[in-house]
Amino acid sequence: QNGIDLSTVYQDIKEKLSAEIVIKQKVELYPNMCVTNFTESEQWDTVIEGNDDLLEKYMSGKSLEALELEQEEIRRFQNCSLYPVYHGSAKSNIGIEQLIEVITNKFYSSTYRKKSELCGNVFKIEYSEERQRLAYVRLYGGILHLRDSVRISEKEKIKITEMYTSINGELCKIDKAYSGEIVILQNEFLKLNSVLGDTKLLPQRERIENPLPLLQTTVEPSKPQQREMLLDALLEISDSDPLLQYYVDSTTHEIILSFLGKVQMEVTCALLQEKYHVEVKIKKPTVIYMERPLKKAEYTIHIEVPPNPFWASIGLSVAPLPLGSGVQYESSVS
Repeated sequence: QNGIDLSTVYQDIKEKLSAEIVIKQKVELYPNMCVTNFTESEQWDTVIEGNDDLLEKYMSGKSLEALELEQEEIRRFQNCSLYPVYHGSAKSNIGIEQLIEVITNKFYSSTYRKKSELCGNVFKIEYSEERQRLAYVRLYGGILHLRDSVRISEKEKIKITEMYTSINGELCKIDKAYSGEIVILQNEFLKLNSVLGDTKLLPQRERIENPLPLLQTTVEPSKPQQREMLLDALLEISDSDPLLQYYVDSTTHEIILSFLGKVQMEVTCALLQEKYHVEVKIKKPTVIYMERPLKKAEYTIHIEVPPNPFWASIGLSVAPLPLGSGVQYESSVS
């Protein structure tokens, strides 16, 4: 867009992302905004510098074929040692065709269809309008076939009976899915973050624990006869949102909802009304307090000292830990 200083943008990319970039296009803002591919030989300098054989040929004055330069460029794109910079505007439909072309021709995985161990991760749970439970799986390795039996834990396997992919917002049945694709499975047992296949092939990421709910409230349907509908709806919503929890109080039989904040509560109420057609009444939220010991305390009941009925002395010690440590148990039985 007008007013953009491209040289500053390029410098920011080098400083904040990677210095190994190659500018693939020339941008003209006046009189008409347009993007054209570079044809000058200077664009290959960065590619040549990253390959000793090509650099030696270049320095010795030998001519370099365009094909070998393009192959080297693609190789470096794929191993993430060189990053191309393309330009465009979706609003003005500028540069879109060139971007699609380069993604199709150069940004593919060279191991796409090679045989490897299956590895996939469930990243989303969703319920369709027909109340079908859909698990969205990103495949990181291997090929998943219809009617495969897939391990999801050390002792549990599931059989793939239905597979879908999303095309233009519609679910379309498929019979196989490859590494790098997202497949949708209709399954009642898969949970968020479930791993299909070999967990060792899952990309390593820093584990982030879900935060504990901070607030809780009592929720009830505006129409008492919709109580079962409300419970069914909360079951589906909490299944797809691990940050929302609920339970039924065993004494008062009230439905207690635990959540993180006001926005989450508003979204949940809107879902109940729009998707499940259940109007609810919410009481004023209260803060969830967690009790913790302030100092160490211990007590022992000794053998043969009433009222101890056991042929042993039994002692229990409770001590505070740093915040965030959770509950830890340690046995000192002797």
